[in-house]
Amino acid sequence: MIIIFGGTTEARWLLERGLPALCCVATDYGAKLLQGLENAKVRIGRLDEPAMEDLFRSESPSYVVDATHPYAVEVSRNIRQACGKTGVPCLRVVRPKTPLSGRTAVVKSAAEAAQLLNQTDEKVLLTVGSKELPAFASVRNARRRLFARVLPTSAVIAQCEKLGYDAGHLIAMQGPFSESMNEQMLAMTGASVLVTKDGGDAGGMREKLEAAQKAGAEVIVIARPEEEGFTAAEVLLKLRRELHLPAPPAFPMFVPLEGKTAVLIGGGQVALRRAKTLASCGALLRVIAPQFCSGWENVKAEKKLRPYREGDLAGAFLAVAASSSREANRAAAQEARRNGIPISVADSAAEGTFYFPALIASGSAAAAVTTSGLDPPLTHRLSARMRALWPDIVEEEMKKKEVNSGK
Repeated sequence: MIIIFGGTTEARWLLERGLPALCCVATDYGAKLLQGLENAKVRIGRLDEPAMEDLFRSESPSYVVDATHPYAVEVSRNIRQACGKTGVPCLRVVRPKTPLSGRTAVVKSAAEAAQLLNQTDEKVLLTVGSKELPAFASVRNARRRLFARVLPTSAVIAQCEKLGYDAGHLIAMQGPFSESMNEQMLAMTGASVLVTKDGGDAGGMREKLEAAQKAGAEVIVIARPEEEGFTAAEVLLKLRRELHLPAPPAFPMFVPLEGKTAVLIGGGQVALRRAKTLASCGALLRVIAPQFCSGWENVKAEKKLRPYREGDLAGAFLAVAASSSREANRAAAQEARRNGIPISVADSAAEGTFYFPALIASGSAAAAVTTSGLDPPLTHRLSARMRALWPDIVEEEMKKKEVNSGK
């Protein structure tokens, strides 16, 4: 059994993949996001660190997954401490940041954002959540200038009224909000400044930035705490590997590569094996690495002797990140995803958009083996057995075809 904390998109995404879990959420609103999932039992209510310890001891979970909001610092700290005291492994789900664009200023806190607002007399749309609103109470002419967008719950609205937000300066709505809706709200309020947190793409950050850019508004971003962790896909893969949980098979889509550009990041033995496979399929190889191991001299490819950098995947039909640099592989995966380029990531299968298979080929007859990143040793054993048999199977079937065509 797994315990997942958070009524977030990441928590729901994990649960939708069938993980048997107890999901802990703080509010009824968080519980609504997890409705309709038969494999999940939902527990509503805030837990402090001692209460988490008691829960872990009573439930004895195999893993605890912290999928809370990127700014839920105190909750994450309590989860880590409770896991440390009870000896339960903890996996933190980290939501990727959204690249900033347009006129943006990054501050460390809501209080620092309020200080910036005191330097102007412009109208402001606050999209920071109700918990941060008290920090803006001291802003000059706050009741006239500030418009707050918050969740439409009675408790939140009552809190906003106490802070001085009347009906004309309060937008009580539940997201998600499109780029167009954000732009309309900026126009409706007359706001030329948008204050937000970086909730990532899952939190509508990209739509906010694009709307502000179109409206000519400045964006003040309250920076999220720096933390280490894994993407939701990486957590799912790790849990399936460690707990031997079932996963659906990958769809074996065979794509012609002849004459198409494949970009490969890396010059070691793993990258070399990938390159030979791609070359055997007729791909035009472009390989980027600061150094190449022996054996590359026999591979026909455009080689660039340097580390990967942004833009190296331009023109690629597909890509493979198989370097010894974790940072380079992750950056290449992010570039590929932004540009819709299929990519396989050797040292983190969950970061990629396809799994590099073990290819078994005899002429144009090909088969492939993958365990979707769950069991590489099994993939190796299965493909070895198939390679020993495949040529004979193909030859036998070709002879049958010749005999039948002669009739």
